[in-house]
Amino acid sequence: SLYWFVHFGFQSTATQFLSRQRRANSLFEESKKGNLERECIEELCDKEEAREIFENHPETEYFYPKYVGKFIICVCVSNTVCCMAEISDQCTPPPCYKEGAKLCVDGQASFTCQCKPGWKGTRCENDIDECSDPEFPAGCNQICYNLPGSFHCACENGYFTNDKVNCVDIDECLMYPSICKEPAKCVNTPGMYECQCPLGFKYNFTFKTCNDIDECELSVCHGTCINTVGSYACHCDGREGQHLAQNERYCERIPVCVELYDYKHPEMLYLGEQFAGLPVIYLRFRLPENTKFAAEFDFRTFDPEGVVLYAESSHDSWFMLGLRGGRIEVQFKNQHTFKVTSGGKAINDGQWHVISVDELESSISVKISKEAVMSINSPDSLFTSVNGKLETKVYIAGLPNRTDVIKPINPRLDGCIRGWNLMNQGASGVKEVIQEKKSKHCFVYVERGSYFTGAGLAHFNIDYSDSGSWKVDVQMNIRPSSSTGVLFALVHNHKVPLSVAVVTKGEEDAVSSFTLLLEINVSNSSTVTYMKSDALQEALKHFNSTMQSPISTYIGGIPDDVPLPATPVTAFYHGCMDITIAGQQLDFDEALGKHNSIKSHSCPPVSAPESRPEATQHHRP
Repeated sequence: SLYWFVHFGFQSTATQFLSRQRRANSLFEESKKGNLERECIEELCDKEEAREIFENHPETEYFYPKYVGKFIICVCVSNTVCCMAEISDQCTPPPCYKEGAKLCVDGQASFTCQCKPGWKGTRCENDIDECSDPEFPAGCNQICYNLPGSFHCACENGYFTNDKVNCVDIDECLMYPSICKEPAKCVNTPGMYECQCPLGFKYNFTFKTCNDIDECELSVCHGTCINTVGSYACHCDGREGQHLAQNERYCERIPVCVELYDYKHPEMLYLGEQFAGLPVIYLRFRLPENTKFAAEFDFRTFDPEGVVLYAESSHDSWFMLGLRGGRIEVQFKNQHTFKVTSGGKAINDGQWHVISVDELESSISVKISKEAVMSINSPDSLFTSVNGKLETKVYIAGLPNRTDVIKPINPRLDGCIRGWNLMNQGASGVKEVIQEKKSKHCFVYVERGSYFTGAGLAHFNIDYSDSGSWKVDVQMNIRPSSSTGVLFALVHNHKVPLSVAVVTKGEEDAVSSFTLLLEINVSNSSTVTYMKSDALQEALKHFNSTMQSPISTYIGGIPDDVPLPATPVTAFYHGCMDITIAGQQLDFDEALGKHNSIKSHSCPPVSAPESRPEATQHHRP
């Protein structure tokens, strides 16, 4: 039984009533703090006394509820002091998590759970994720699966593990020697293998064959892409001023390598503006009936033949001034007579000459640099007046449509005139007409040769037959301005069996060329690359077959109807050229067709000659 009592002391002890005194043997208790199994108390301990014994809050909170429940029976000893019964085993019932704990250790009002590998926590209730916990790394080098209290290492396809942690690559090529069918070769790669076909082919695992890759579907070209067996080719349309870059994939503008002195003068009239041979200027005069025909102008050309001036009036009367063989030729016809006369020295030397034509009382006088070279008898007036007026039409360069002359002449003329005075009426407003039309302006300086601007080509019909066989004999003197362009090409049925082009020379030849009964003379240096023997023989065989049929000759480019893959270079030539075929120099005024920009007999120089007054007042074309 328990004995409780209340003590009311005297004043001397009243001060101790609210204080707590240690009980029993103070020496024994103070040396055994926190051990209730050895401590005897007089009554049930309160929570504050328990906290003093354990000296920490967590153990007190754990112990005290159990202590209160157990404090039912005390064993009494002498002096009415009771001892508390022993606290029960804290591991009963088991407080630890069954799956994670391997052992529970009983303590003084406490317990300790010893965890199995892979578990943690006070009661071993938390699984350790070895796949993500840096304190307990699993060590898998590929795939890790966490399991309750454990983990599992796995390998990706193409690998195996022999130590349950590390993965090793499987060499499929060694294990299965026939896994790839020829011509493909097996190549082991990390975790897998490849059947590598020759370049330009891809392995088909279904049919076990090497199939051609259509690289054009992969957008490998900036220009036009042509797929071939095992490869592809990128093409750029040179006719649009582009060529293939060094990486052979992108198109870039064809650069100008040599700048030409191609300045033009707004008061110099170019006579070869149109290949059609039609006049470039038309003037109409209505003058008094006694007016005589007169014309004076400065003239310059390298062209040996063409029409300089043509005049006509009513009643089928006309007058023509032209060149033939470089010399002045006059043809005229009226109701009284007709004549063809030529004379004087050749003036197609590229120098300026003053040409004057004057109708006198009974003759027509032609002068070169104030010196008479022709005096043609004409007893009657060249043109007849009508109603007291002389109406005359004057055409500069070329012939009007449906015009017949006495002696046929090529009306096209590559030349220039300046300082003109027609019918004694001065410039007659021509200067104002041509100033704003640059196509009618002449180069300030010119040299011999044919000038290709890089904008077009010329077409010829040339017979290469030679005593029952054929022969192509071409000689060219070229002065390229741009880096790339076609010089000479034979075309048949939209195919190009033979072409000669100038190309930029890089680390490797951009175009393979060869000589086929073809002679090319280059003034400075030349490089000839021959095809391999078998390829050359095949090309010659095809070329021989083509030459048995009619074939077209193109100078300076390839026609638009020829597809890009037909020839390596399609760019128009830009620069100057003289070309001789079968010993005959080509006159581009006699071509079947020619781009208007091509100058048949004049070419701008690289630099301006010194001390020339014409160097002023000019502009770029």
